Amino acid sequence: MNTAVMAEELLAIATLFRVTAAQLRRLAKGPIRTEHDTIVAVEAYLYRDQTKLERAFPPDQCQETANLLEEFADKLEALIRSPRQRA
Repeated sequence: MNTAVMAEELLAIATLFRVTAAQLRRLAKGPIRTEHDTIVAVEAYLYRDQTKLERAFPPDQCQETANLLEEFADKLEALIRSPRQRA
């Protein structure tokens, strides 16, 4: 695989990471709403004979994962910069 193709592959992965991070941040804000619909994801479990509900996408975990994905994207983009661009 030549360097240009490798760079394109790494850039594509970095872009996917950034898009995914943005969508995770959207999930962290709560229900997904469109003009006509609202989608809410919850998980139910039993605790001491009571049904408990939790958000399926906890905001703190979504934010943490989004931050990690952006860090990974930064690292991938750093790999494809030429030595001239780093200076």
